Amino acid sequence: MADINHRITIKASAKKIYELIATKEGIQKWLTKEDGWKIKGKENLGDTLLFYFGENHHEMRVSKLETNKEVKWDCTVGHPEWIGTSVTFIIESKGDENILHFAHKGWTKQTNFFKQCNQVWEGSLIDIKNVVEAK
Repeated sequence: MADINHRITIKASAKKIYELIATKEGIQKWLTKEDGWKIKGKENLGDTLLFYFGENHHEMRVSKLETNKEVKWDCTVGHPEWIGTSVTFIIESKGDENILHFAHKGWTKQTNFFKQCNQVWEGSLIDIKNVVEAK
């Protein structure tokens, strides 16, 4: 098994960070910046979010929502290497700032696609930081 793990320090409240990772409106501010990228579905616990990246799409079941602390999605449809994986965001409070821990777990091996996704997720965390700190 292979996992993608990142962390980033953000100078913003846990509430603001959570809103960006737990709501469709928030996710659209950092994940769907490219042409043809969009998000549909519902963001409630047990619901499915649909992420469209051009002609590709992934369906992520919202499996955990802990207000201002944690969000977890499980991939049920999408690229074969993503199916069965999970994406988790955990917010760790550190005074006036927070650490956002990110994990994309359950990959069967490190492929070129795994490496590409690792880079994209790293950029996404920087985008989250930039969006929330700009407010």
